[in-house]
Amino acid sequence: MAAPRFSFKATILSLFTVLTLGLSATVLYVNYRGNSDTALRAADRLLEQAARRIIAATDQLIEPLFSATNAAVLLPAVDAGTRAQRLRPVMLTVLERNPQMASAYLANGRGDFYRIASLKSLRERPRAYGAYGKAPLEALYAEQTIGVERGRRVERWRFLDAGRREIGASDGFASTYDPRTRPWYAAARGSQQAIVTGFYAFASAPALGLTVARRVDDTKGTVFATDLTLTSIARYLAAVQASQLSGTHNAEIAVFTLEGGLLAHSNTAAYERLLDAADTPRIPGVSEVGGGVMVSILASARAGGAPQLRVAGADRVAWLAYVARLSPVYGESTYLAVAVPVSDVLGPLARAARETLLVSLLVVLAFLPLVYLAAGAISAPLRRLTAEITGLQNFDVGRTPPLRSSIAEIHELAGALATAKFMLGAFAKYVPKNLVRQLVGSGADPRPGGERRPVTVFFSDVRDFTTISEQVAPERLMEFTSEYLEGLVKLLLEHHGTVDKFVGDQVMAYWNAPVPNPNHAVDACRAVLACRDWSNAQNERWAREGTPILYTRFALHLGDAIVGNVGSSDRMDYTVMGATINLGSRIEGLNKIYGTQVLITQPVVDAIGDGFAHRPVDRVLPKGAVHALDVHELLGVAPVAAARCADWRAFYALYSRRDWPAAAARLGEFRGRHGADALTALYEERLQRFLAEPPPADWDGVIRYTQK
Repeated sequence: MAAPRFSFKATILSLFTVLTLGLSATVLYVNYRGNSDTALRAADRLLEQAARRIIAATDQLIEPLFSATNAAVLLPAVDAGTRAQRLRPVMLTVLERNPQMASAYLANGRGDFYRIASLKSLRERPRAYGAYGKAPLEALYAEQTIGVERGRRVERWRFLDAGRREIGASDGFASTYDPRTRPWYAAARGSQQAIVTGFYAFASAPALGLTVARRVDDTKGTVFATDLTLTSIARYLAAVQASQLSGTHNAEIAVFTLEGGLLAHSNTAAYERLLDAADTPRIPGVSEVGGGVMVSILASARAGGAPQLRVAGADRVAWLAYVARLSPVYGESTYLAVAVPVSDVLGPLARAARETLLVSLLVVLAFLPLVYLAAGAISAPLRRLTAEITGLQNFDVGRTPPLRSSIAEIHELAGALATAKFMLGAFAKYVPKNLVRQLVGSGADPRPGGERRPVTVFFSDVRDFTTISEQVAPERLMEFTSEYLEGLVKLLLEHHGTVDKFVGDQVMAYWNAPVPNPNHAVDACRAVLACRDWSNAQNERWAREGTPILYTRFALHLGDAIVGNVGSSDRMDYTVMGATINLGSRIEGLNKIYGTQVLITQPVVDAIGDGFAHRPVDRVLPKGAVHALDVHELLGVAPVAAARCADWRAFYALYSRRDWPAAAARLGEFRGRHGADALTALYEERLQRFLAEPPPADWDGVIRYTQK
């Protein structure tokens, strides 16, 4: 009784029903998207509100500087000279009540200068703190006086603690600082109102900031000024981030200019490191601190974009941002930006979605045994069939146990595949497998026709094979001939060659088709040397076994040939044709004349460079050839036989110059060093003839052959 068969479609539908549990994931996704949109809109409103509060607060940062400056110029007897210390209590009180204020100072037309500087904000910045001379670690304020004494400018320092007591001093050293050359002094002297400078590098400390200054209506040219540093603004932004955006750990708040300068950043540690990195501080660029989002915000601000932004940082992380212009006192092109990564906003939603999805997965796990059994009934045989079909691409047609499946379609497919493997296995006995693989890999359309292409062609022939075939039983001859051809073909394929045909014991192969190979001449030389060495070793084994040896001669030639399919639409042969092929066969036959085993032509020598050892053999015109060419004996891979080749070339150069006596002498030296061989004997006999009867003066050195 036949086993029941089930429809493949019915099996897939059953699995689909079970897998519809994925609907829960779809519902989660829809809910997540809806909640995400709501959360992002809420975050946009939060950023806008935070930005507006920060902008209002930044006005409050600078307002005390205007108030203190406007009030100070109204004080009686404001003086930057010897009586300036009477203002110490007032200036200390102003600095205590306004921690963002870096210093307050006076200067007059004589160049006298008096300043009280706050050291509170510099304790974590050793470089900036050290700029105040020999300030003790307990000092919170530094009092600086510069005046003219005995015709030279003298600078003095006093250091005060929290109780305003003097705890250190640095007196009487020469000073080069002149307040009259500073931008704040000149600007204040030219205005009736308080002025505010742009951001610049302070002279007495490695810090950047702006100055609010106003002139005193006196005859001495007195100006009162206060400083606000970029560090103070940055620390305020960090405090805002910690208090108002505490739920978004990666939020960034920055003040920047349209020119790309970063005036403040909530990451105070990184920002202050940049300020302290050079003797003269510079305003950092927006790309130097943070996650790179400020670069995108700057580009939007320059283009006049909307205040609310969705931008990407340098690492392509999505951000929400709000950007707005600051008060004009900070500069006409100064902006505040507040940015939060989208992941910080959607993080809680994502965690909730993951938890819900985990619960759904636990439910799905309960169905895994059923899914496993159903999937196994389909996937296991399909995997085996897929592996067998993949093997067919490499002509793997070995027998395998029959595949049985309860699914009707898989059972029928297995039967069809077994039939196809049998047919392909029979077909593969007559078609070179590697050629078919290369043709399929090249994507060439299998139709009659060809193209001209340079190829390196290979020919091999066994010496006296006809005589051997008459002396050996046909069965034994076929056995070791097949073993011989199998060995050669394996080596040719390993070196990327294409085996074209066998003519008895002869093998023809070529390189650079059907797949282009820019190193085809080199691969061919390596292949022919491997075939020579293998066949010689095989002959030694056969000689020991009493089997006739198959001494093989080889040849390589390089030239243009027509490569393609020859035949009819239903029976084609992929091959190479042309004079190059015929000439390669003729060159192989010359081995018998010169007693060599591997001959290569001059085009091959030109293509392989210096990687192989070879020596010139002769300049020949084989039968049927139109142009003469030089042939060489290939000996091995350099530096094998280097001395032998060099000595032979020295002889051959004399021979080519028709210097017969010198050539004969050099040939004798070659024999003495390297021994005699067939080629040496041939040239000795030829030189004897030339010495006795030199060739005519118009002889071109070409040996012409009229037989194959």
